[in-house]
Amino acid sequence: MVFITKLPLKKAIELLEEKGVGTKKVNYKLRDWLFSRQRYWGEPIPVIHWEDGSMTTVPEEELPLLLPETDEIKPSGTGESPLANIDEFVNVVDEETGMKGRRETNTMPQWAGSCWYYLRYIDPDNEKMLADPEKLKHWLPVDLYIGGVEHAVLHLLYARFWHKVLFDLGVVPTKEPFQKIIQPRYDFR
Repeated sequence: MVFITKLPLKKAIELLEEKGVGTKKVNYKLRDWLFSRQRYWGEPIPVIHWEDGSMTTVPEEELPLLLPETDEIKPSGTGESPLANIDEFVNVVDEETGMKGRRETNTMPQWAGSCWYYLRYIDPDNEKMLADPEKLKHWLPVDLYIGGVEHAVLHLLYARFWHKVLFDLGVVPTKEPFQKIIQPRYDFR
């Protein structure tokens, strides 16, 4: 039998199927993606919970929502993020209605931003929008993405998810983020 480690993956699978010693199978070992974190670090979720039970997003002119500077990042004791301990960050009042509210104290995981970082390379100095639409049209989709096994499971799956959301919202011009993905293989002989 031909030594299959020297063959391209598709050919190796075909050979194993022809010989009756293997079959092509796709397995997904996906887990629910717990998006919010009860931590101080990470991107703040720009949502306000109002005392009447409603929720709104932080007004666009107040974005980006930055974490407050503090030395107190101990757990709140309530199960909430340490941000819950910082009254001047958490507690807000609507200037028009006088209604009291609380900012969301959970944060996005630190890797949330890595799901769309490649889009900022296209127009890194743009402070008004993610990137200029004409530049996005010119540069997307990415020709080649090279990432290790740590990228193959969650990162690329969620990068694709975020990209498709941005496509549905009309922010990016392509349905897919990457034309080709290569995961380097290691030969440990």
